[in-house]
Amino acid sequence: MKSFTYSRLAVVAILVISSAWIGGCSSKDGDADDKTPSFAEDQQPKAVYGKIQKVDVGDAIDPSMAKAGKEIFETKCTACHKYDVRYVGPPLGKVTERRTPVYIMNMILDTETMIEKDDTVQCLVQTFLMKMPNQSVDEKDARNILEHLRTKPTEAK
Repeated sequence: MKSFTYSRLAVVAILVISSAWIGGCSSKDGDADDKTPSFAEDQQPKAVYGKIQKVDVGDAIDPSMAKAGKEIFETKCTACHKYDVRYVGPPLGKVTERRTPVYIMNMILDTETMIEKDDTVQCLVQTFLMKMPNQSVDEKDARNILEHLRTKPTEAK
């Protein structure tokens, strides 16, 4: 009888520890429809992981880059991502409001490093139970995708 009690106690302990660990990944506040894990500003990792260390996007969206990015997005990304709903991966319609251009570029270009080292990405993997595969795009294509994603919050307003 004691071994049964200890087994139940062990299961409860594992569940409590697991939920505390997963609880470190929180949903973005203020957006009830977006359950994508996000860290508060003061919790954002200070280190930049990946090949890209700086991205100059400017204030204006480049329409030709955004158009090229839309075509690439539709080919490479829509199997797992939608703009406004959770799918295989998180919704990307307002990703530029949640993530920096450097983060987005590194997620596209250096997926494996981001999965290995970035706490936010590790929370996303826990939430979606899927690792983003490397889509084998070059830096120009990734920048075009970023420019396309920059148009989405504008279109939603």
